[in-house]
Amino acid sequence: MRFLFVVTSNPFAKDYSTIVGLAKSLVKHGEIVMFFSGNGAYYTIRPETRELKDMGIKLLYCAHSAYQRGIEKPLDFFESSSTYNLSKIMQDCERVLSFN
Repeated sequence: MRFLFVVTSNPFAKDYSTIVGLAKSLVKHGEIVMFFSGNGAYYTIRPETRELKDMGIKLLYCAHSAYQRGIEKPLDFFESSSTYNLSKIMQDCERVLSFN
C-alpha cells in the first residue's frame, strides 16, 4: 500500500510526534511519501526530520512555499517539488493523511 502524508502545519506543532508515530507503524505496510507545503516547509530545516528519511520515507517539499518563507537551503535529504507534482502523487496513493 502507498501512503501520502500532506503536512501544512509548522514543525513546532504537536503534529510532529503524531507524524513520526504513524510513520513508524505504517512503513511496515508499504511505501510512505511525505509532502511539506505552506508552514510545513519549515520541516525542511529541522535536523530531527532525518529520522523520517532513515525510515525510508520519501520527503518532498513545495519549493514555492519554501521560497515564500525565506528557506534558501533545505536539508539535503528533502526533494524539491510542487503542488502540481502533489496532484500526480495523490492519484497513485491508496491513503492520504493531512496534517494542518
